Amino acid sequence: MSNGYREWWNKFVNNDRRGFVRLVVIGGLGVLLLGFGSFGVPRPSPPAAKPASSVVGQSPLQRQESQIAAQVAQILSKIPGVTHLSVAVTLTRSIQSQYVDSSGTGTGTQPVVVTTNSGQTVVPFDQIGPAIGGVVVVTPAANRPLIRSELSQAVQTLLQIQPYQVLVLPS
Repeated sequence: MSNGYREWWNKFVNNDRRGFVRLVVIGGLGVLLLGFGSFGVPRPSPPAAKPASSVVGQSPLQRQESQIAAQVAQILSKIPGVTHLSVAVTLTRSIQSQYVDSSGTGTGTQPVVVTTNSGQTVVPFDQIGPAIGGVVVVTPAANRPLIRSELSQAVQTLLQIQPYQVLVLPS
């Protein structure tokens, strides 16, 4: 096999000088482009991913997602046969408070403070809960269809969401 390769190479170098020169020029150009490709304007590297357990620096929405996921995981872990459970919750809106405005309706976004003999109090009107986009549950127990179904139904009931918003996966 090496003789066939040598014969081809010798014929190529001796008989086809133009092709050989083209090959060397294109190869040299490729090496130059690779070498000079790192010059120019430096690009910043993407930010490093923060661990999910880090509460410092999280937005209020992320903190609420973590709190809800921890509460759901605590409840789901009590289902018999469920071990090594991980839960992730995605919120599309955080908790919003509505306050009584000066006209007495519930359309205010700033609290009305009422001063009484016992001090100042805020007049609340309503609190709208977070909007849940989806939930992912991962556990080795999800290999069993009955437990997978129970986990999905439990999440739907706990968070009052639709079945398409819940994904239960085996790990």
